[in-house]
Amino acid sequence: MARPGPGTPGDPPRERDPAASMALLEQVLDPPVGPGYSSAAQDRLAQGLAPSSGTRTWLMFGTAVTLGLLFTVTAATLRTPDPAEAAGRDQLIERIDAAQALGDERSEQVASLRADIRGIEQQALQTTGSGSRLAAAELRAGGVALQGPGVEVTLRDADRATDAAPGDEGDLERVTSRDLQLVVNGLWSAGAEAIAINEHRLTSTSAIRFAGQAIIVDFRGLTPPYVVRAIGDPQALQEELTSGMTGAYLRELDRQFGLGSEVVPQDRVVVGAGARLSTREGRIPTELAPQTPEQDDLPGSTPTREEPR
Repeated sequence: MARPGPGTPGDPPRERDPAASMALLEQVLDPPVGPGYSSAAQDRLAQGLAPSSGTRTWLMFGTAVTLGLLFTVTAATLRTPDPAEAAGRDQLIERIDAAQALGDERSEQVASLRADIRGIEQQALQTTGSGSRLAAAELRAGGVALQGPGVEVTLRDADRATDAAPGDEGDLERVTSRDLQLVVNGLWSAGAEAIAINEHRLTSTSAIRFAGQAIIVDFRGLTPPYVVRAIGDPQALQEELTSGMTGAYLRELDRQFGLGSEVVPQDRVVVGAGARLSTREGRIPTELAPQTPEQDDLPGSTPTREEPR
């Protein structure tokens, strides 16, 4: 008996596959592996050359283990310190320590030789009568320690950045060489007779510079806080540091950048002798040259000073 056709009345209509019309589009958008590749894979599988699924799993596992081992060895190698680099660093540290020890030894020798020179000078001056002129010249050059009333100024770096939130330090503001220069120049203009920064005596040839994050005075690095001691009239010096131009500058540093400062008058301030003394010209100073009747004597104990650069 013949099967009735699709159009036979009374038969239920057959449902069409909705994806049948999409077959061509699927072949265009997602084409299978090319026939050549497919036939080559079938040939290798027939010859037993193609790896099975289990073999492929073991190959992937071995590859992962190998890569993990390589990464582990690489990380361990990078973290292991290089013996040559460590040896070079140790040698550099030893050289720095040796240079510092040699510098300290030379400083002691300079102090000893300076004491010998002073003794010889005193013996020579007893016969020439030029002791007062030499004493005045030493006072001018900062070659002798001084003590007397004065003030002590302390400058500190900011505790935290002015634009940082609480608990976030950010980029901290620091005291610069320019700040110390202005404070020192203000003290000179107010009549200071001797000034020292962190125990370093300032003379007419002293220089206050900024190198990176460090302040250098006469090629010596300083660390905060910066303590400036000055000998002079305590009232005049304190007025300059509080109500004068220097005081206004210090207040602006505190207001804008959080750089605190403290000014304390002192009944006794000790300023040591300068550690770096040199002459600018290779000739005998006028103060030590033989005096003629037309020349006047040197001024008293308060010398005229050149402000540091």
